[in-house]
Amino acid sequence: MKTKQLILAGVITSMMSVPAMASDWFVGGAAGYQKNTYELDSSVDGSKEKEKDMAYQLRVGKYINDNSRVYGTYGYNSEDIGKQQNFLLSYDYLVPLGQSNMNWFIGATAGMTHTSIDTANLDSGNNFVWGGQTGFMYNINDKWSTEIGYQYLKQDYEKDVSNGANTGSFSLNDTQQVYLAIDYKF
Repeated sequence: MKTKQLILAGVITSMMSVPAMASDWFVGGAAGYQKNTYELDSSVDGSKEKEKDMAYQLRVGKYINDNSRVYGTYGYNSEDIGKQQNFLLSYDYLVPLGQSNMNWFIGATAGMTHTSIDTANLDSGNNFVWGGQTGFMYNINDKWSTEIGYQYLKQDYEKDVSNGANTGSFSLNDTQQVYLAIDYKF
């Protein structure tokens, strides 16, 4: 639990320091492929299932300087097992690749996820998530940029299940996503 609190405190501290610095704001969207890892541990059987489907994001953020950015993201994913909405805060460190308009980025993310499982036995839940992302960003011009990235989120969704004689737990362990984004700076 301490690790989660430290990560969240670091992201929030980064967000709070942004207004004092001159920079560009940006808005954007992303679409990608998301894989969620679910696990059922029961007194009879244990199984893992991986669900894969499209995911969508809207985001707004600010470039702190040429090498740093912070942003908030709303994400949505719907699959056969359930639906998920993410509310995330992220920080990325940008590394210029030579004299080109290309940057490699790596960063940290923390936030909340609302998970709704499509079964009568499991309640929806709001849970803490944390993780990281990496990828490549290309500045098309002064106003537009695009990126391709990978994001990993550790999930905390877990519910107890029972069907009479058998008991166990159902959990969403992690989320992995590959995405393509476009952003507009203003």
